[in-house]
Amino acid sequence: METGAAEEGQMSHMDLSRYLDFGQENDYRKLELPPPVKRRGRLGIEARALAELSRIAFSEIAFKYPKGHLEGLAAMLDDQRSSQRERFVIETLLRNAAVAAEGLFPTCQDTGTALIYGWKGELLNCGNSPSLPGEKGAWKRKGAEDEAAAPGDIASLLAEGAGKAYAERRLRASQLGPLNALAEGNTKDNLPALVDIRAVPGDSLRLLFAAKGGGSTSRTSLSMESPAMLRTQALKTQLEARIRGLGVAGCPPYTIAAVLGGASLSQTLYALELASYGLLDGLSKEATGDGTPVRSQEWEEIMAEIAAETGLGAQWGGRQLALDTRFIRLSRHAATLPFALGISCSAHRKARAFVNNQGWYLEKMEEDPARLLPRSVNLLPGAVEIDFDTPKAVWLEKLRSLRAGDPLLLSGSVTLARDAAHARIAASMREKAAAPAYMTEHPVFYAGPTEPAPGRVSGSFGPTTASRMDPYMEELTRVGASLVSIAKGGRGAAAIKAIAASKGAYIACIGGAAALTAREHLLESKVIDHADLGMEAIRLVRLSRLPALLVIDSNGGNFYA
Repeated sequence: METGAAEEGQMSHMDLSRYLDFGQENDYRKLELPPPVKRRGRLGIEARALAELSRIAFSEIAFKYPKGHLEGLAAMLDDQRSSQRERFVIETLLRNAAVAAEGLFPTCQDTGTALIYGWKGELLNCGNSPSLPGEKGAWKRKGAEDEAAAPGDIASLLAEGAGKAYAERRLRASQLGPLNALAEGNTKDNLPALVDIRAVPGDSLRLLFAAKGGGSTSRTSLSMESPAMLRTQALKTQLEARIRGLGVAGCPPYTIAAVLGGASLSQTLYALELASYGLLDGLSKEATGDGTPVRSQEWEEIMAEIAAETGLGAQWGGRQLALDTRFIRLSRHAATLPFALGISCSAHRKARAFVNNQGWYLEKMEEDPARLLPRSVNLLPGAVEIDFDTPKAVWLEKLRSLRAGDPLLLSGSVTLARDAAHARIAASMREKAAAPAYMTEHPVFYAGPTEPAPGRVSGSFGPTTASRMDPYMEELTRVGASLVSIAKGGRGAAAIKAIAASKGAYIACIGGAAALTAREHLLESKVIDHADLGMEAIRLVRLSRLPALLVIDSNGGNFYA
């Protein structure tokens, strides 16, 4: 198979496709799709097979992990530097993988934006049948006038397959389309997908399928820096600030990637996306001076140590913030220095694929995550039981007696409300000067679950990023609403102040364990308001001993400070 290795000779242009790392043939399995036909120096592929490949890929990565990824997580259990709480979080993530692999609950409630990156050989054609150009009916799609399918046709077919996967597997529709400059509405099918197809020499097609959630996407930073940053301490200082700034809302342990340089900001971001999914792993570690990209092992080690020293760890403190690191150096204009840093979350939903004259191939997924689980269950020591079905005064007083960093087991009824619901509630409060009872009587859990499978209470269910609701906290807590909130990640200064002023609390659950939470810790779920919001509808759910951590206590103490 093609690996994208650089050709001999001096490089005259920046073409990252030359360096793509698609691994070895044994990393893939062959799919039963219509075989490509090679004639007269061109390769013909069946158009519908492209949509089917995409459907299969997104169906798999929503429930299964790439081969080798979970081994990295499992190794952290044996790492003597891992804290007991880190081991609990990591074991929870592995148990989540085992539940998701059964095919009923996706690994995460945020099943992501469908991302498809492709590199199409100029001698590859796509049509209704694998015939030669010029033959009767060859290469024509329904309604098309030209004989050879354009790259846009390929993009449409790949997006179509992604849409089918999201519909068939009850994956969450998270995409919002504009209704005007400010208003927006859910597209209801998780489309449009991002499809980026680039022309390359040859007659093969290489693809990367990825599903990236909002929590990890929002951790991306991009800036144009001064060339003065090209000093060891200056770069290290910048990395320290950005890695600490990642926080834990993106569901670590992370794959952290950094790209320094680039002919444009768009190229820097493109390289960052590829690097975070391992597609630039094959880059040389030795610079040639001719503009060839370089992967720096030295700076990857520095990044790993910086991540460990943040103390953020695998969500609840410790050293295991980073599962892996990547540092890519690109050429640049003398007056510019683009710099980007981003992550792939612990779910790491990606799969490579390729098509050549031998057939269709898709990267193998981990089929048996349970094999990586330890024999004994790592318990959460000292966890305090909180039952939200007892009188409010009782559970609120109990929480007020605890301090930031105390572990919890949550049971009882909570209100689910996310961004869109908070916006509507806030608008209503400005008219009525009162919050709905479900916001005052219960804790508020920020979550948007996937659709339930038949006979199930809920689909995958997990916390969303808390800081997105920060702008609403002061006006909510002022009227006795949202005194206790549950989500993931840290909170801003204004939200912390509002929580402390109301003698409330903020609680974090483990991000990236949505399949396990749905199956083991969720007893009931029903929509109680704003049903038109779909996955963001307001629900009342009942929990059963859900592990959590008190992050902001009633005195304003902050575990992540």
